[in-house]
Amino acid sequence: MTTSFHNSILKLTANHRFEQLVIVVIIANSIVLGVETYRPLYEANKALFVTIDTAFLCFFVSELALRIYAHRLAFFKGGWNWFDFLIVAVSLLPFLGNLSALRALRILRALRLLSAIKEFRDITESLVRAAKGAGAVFGILGLLLYVFSVMSSKLYGASHPELFGNLQTSLFTHVQLMVFDGWGQTVGGVVATSGFLSFWYFLFFSLIVGFVLVSMLVGVIVEAKQTVTNEQLLKEIQSLQKNDN
Repeated sequence: MTTSFHNSILKLTANHRFEQLVIVVIIANSIVLGVETYRPLYEANKALFVTIDTAFLCFFVSELALRIYAHRLAFFKGGWNWFDFLIVAVSLLPFLGNLSALRALRILRALRLLSAIKEFRDITESLVRAAKGAGAVFGILGLLLYVFSVMSSKLYGASHPELFGNLQTSLFTHVQLMVFDGWGQTVGGVVATSGFLSFWYFLFFSLIVGFVLVSMLVGVIVEAKQTVTNEQLLKEIQSLQKNDN
């Protein structure tokens, strides 16, 4: 009887419709939490919102309990399972206190979509896989930002102290230039007082940092995504071969 019940729970948690139900509930919970941000509406229906939130939490705890019962200790061998477990555990914190900061943590439940939707899982795994290569790119980016910030502080700090007066200010300005925030206004002001030669300095910086390094970062992520896809295909082929044997 126990084995039969366990197999039933195992089939239930692996069922595609059950997974779809979980996704729908996560999305619905996220929408309700968004609606709560409209203070007058929330205050007028506070009891209803609390009841709905409790129902959502009960669903997530029950769903997690079923999955733990179905897979037992093997459940904690999966990284995504740990992710779901921690998200649900954090969701329980608001019931341990009335602090608004704790209640704000409930929106973390929306992050469970990262594990519930396969496409989201693939992208997230690709980003994690790309972290090592991306770290090198960010290291180069940080070095270039530092070099250009010190250089521009020496060149334009006296004439534009509000932009390049010291290392901190210059770094902030170069980050803005990197994302092309007010690029024309900043560069135009410097060119007007320092001459047209300064335009080529900022153009060179934007080309190196804004285009080349960003392209390198995208390339690292795309390569990692392809690696994850190939590994998944290999696992599927091996699984099919085992079934055939």
